[in-house]
Amino acid sequence: MATGAPDLFADAAPEPVAAAERVFRLEPAGDGIVHLVMDHPGRKVNVLDLAALRDLGRAVGELQQTPGLRGVVLRSGKPGSFIAGADIAAIGAITDRREVLGLIRQAHTAFNRLAALGCPTVAAIDGVCLGGGTELALACDSRIAAEEPRTQIGLPEILLGIFPGFGGSQRLPRLVGLATALDLILTGRALDARRAEKAGLIARAVPAAWLIENAHRRIAELARRPAKRRRDAFRPRGFAAWFIESTPFGRTIALSQAQSMVRARTGPHYPAPLAALEVIERTSGMPIEAGLEIEASRVADLVIGPVCKNLVRIFELSEEAKKAPVADPALRPRPIESLMLAGAGVMGGGIAELASRSGIRVRMRDVRPESLTRALQTARALIDERARRRRMPSRERDAQLARILPTLELDGTIRADFAMEAVVEDLDVKRRVFAELEVRLRPDAVLATNTSSLSVDALAVGLARPERLCGFHFFNPVHRMPLVEVVRGVRTSDETLVTAVAFARRLGKTPVVVRDAPGFVVNRILMPYLREAMSLVEEGFAIVDVDAAMRRFGMPMGPFEVVDEVGLDVAQKVSGVLSRAFPDRMSSSAAIDKLVAAGRLGRKNGRGFYRHRGRKREPDPAVRSLLGLHRRRRPPGPDALAERMVLAMINEAVFVLEQGVVEDAGKIDLAMIFGAGFPPFRGGLLRYADTVGLARVEARLSALRAEKGERFAPAAMLSRLVAEGKTFTAPIVVG
Repeated sequence: MATGAPDLFADAAPEPVAAAERVFRLEPAGDGIVHLVMDHPGRKVNVLDLAALRDLGRAVGELQQTPGLRGVVLRSGKPGSFIAGADIAAIGAITDRREVLGLIRQAHTAFNRLAALGCPTVAAIDGVCLGGGTELALACDSRIAAEEPRTQIGLPEILLGIFPGFGGSQRLPRLVGLATALDLILTGRALDARRAEKAGLIARAVPAAWLIENAHRRIAELARRPAKRRRDAFRPRGFAAWFIESTPFGRTIALSQAQSMVRARTGPHYPAPLAALEVIERTSGMPIEAGLEIEASRVADLVIGPVCKNLVRIFELSEEAKKAPVADPALRPRPIESLMLAGAGVMGGGIAELASRSGIRVRMRDVRPESLTRALQTARALIDERARRRRMPSRERDAQLARILPTLELDGTIRADFAMEAVVEDLDVKRRVFAELEVRLRPDAVLATNTSSLSVDALAVGLARPERLCGFHFFNPVHRMPLVEVVRGVRTSDETLVTAVAFARRLGKTPVVVRDAPGFVVNRILMPYLREAMSLVEEGFAIVDVDAAMRRFGMPMGPFEVVDEVGLDVAQKVSGVLSRAFPDRMSSSAAIDKLVAAGRLGRKNGRGFYRHRGRKREPDPAVRSLLGLHRRRRPPGPDALAERMVLAMINEAVFVLEQGVVEDAGKIDLAMIFGAGFPPFRGGLLRYADTVGLARVEARLSALRAEKGERFAPAAMLSRLVAEGKTFTAPIVVG
């Protein structure tokens, strides 16, 4: 299939590259073996950008001209890191399809030439090997990897709205078989060396110190094989593998099951998984060159599409949140090795498990033994679940649990580097806890609150050292939700902020720094959304229809499903705080008050807006009677209900930005995706507003204001941007 892009390596000499600018170098290693070493100048990790692909062509050309060449070892010149993948910034920036095709065909040509060398080639992988790095390794005859925790091998392109386009969709099934290839490509998960060996992705996992020695040994093993059998290939073991790999019916079943799984997980919103399945099915049995042409064409379509651009933007925002300084870069965070956690229960157990997983000693205190027991049960269940998934040895599980010390007393608080409360959402209760903690803490220890809505500045009243207090708001469930809102009060010091952000990053969370304000970011934006959902029910629309409308929009759960998961009592308290702060837009919900008074707390006691039986959720007709709702209306259209709820969120997000609660729109988009499950394919709440068009957003809010009241009055900042013809985020340009 012709793509219209030039083959930059065919029938032409490679462009000369200055030695100082070369990404790949050749190092003779004796006995006719040459190391092809990637060491990208000016980058901390190796990335396959345009310069790297061009230089790879030059280096492979030199290998083809090397006399007496008996083998090639592909390795990294950066210790502890192999190749991080393709240049994600470039993927996000390219908008011209022909340019994308040119880049992909450059990679195909260079990788094909490496694969066609007349001698054995082995990739020696130590450290991160993802995306294009894995695809380059797949172009080699064989692969070995260091069995170190830093080694992770995978193809995460699906998480960026594309699929492996540098040959991965063609070479991976030939190496590991269809079933394993589909799993790796469609999930984007990475494997450690041992799992990669079991999957057939690498030939051998070895200690890092012996990696190169084993690479040379592997070359010798391959050299003894006939040339046609030199490349590692899939060999079915067992009837099931043979059936899938060797019969058309078996492949059809495997692909059909994968398609059903993809549709169930992603619905119609993510085109990349279905495109990957289509390409793999279509190219089955084709020569690899023909398959690569089809791969290039489909990946190019995805790269220039809005889903890819949105997902790349979210990835870049996430990376910035994980790395960017939040104060003077010269300030160093204080090391955190021990955590004092005041307050047990489910949330406390989740926080304790997370911290202990990161090697931090946790002293978990509660005044009630039963709360400590529940917290330990929660932590143990999470540890066991993770151990089953990752096949952790029992000694690691026991060591992690041993780092959690339950206690009824505050003894040992002086040894804590970081103290956090996770008690009931009550200002006076939290102040009493802080008073007990502060007199026992070292002067340099950080004090944090896990409040979801209370003011950090109000909690600081009465503290001797208010500068060391910050908010550290986890989202439930702690082990799944990636966001932590790090809340800076007016007296929070830079040292406290830097230490808290570093602590969140160590825990594997994505921190977003927010200014102290009622509800912070996520809960504040969610409250008008939840209140509007309740208004729709009060107008006669069914709870299940309102929830279904938001799931169709792309939310993982509808608003009433969310409230049941969080707990109606928690929602009631947050609603009370925010309704007092913003009475024009967030009046408290009488419906939730009635349900809580009737003993309905959500999933935690099996009754809320729904009935809960284990993991199952069922509509509860009694709710409408309990709330005195008798009018019933059918939804006016598939998008009408969702529009009202989403517009309420957008407008509140503009108020948040206008009032300086966060620095920019990107922080809001990241927080809403990682903390509230806003659909990533839409790029974030304010990116979605830009996509709809700010003029249309303002017009619809104004129409709803006239119909429903002042709660829909457009934020002044929104009207100003419309008048100036500006947007919140850079517009997407689709080529």
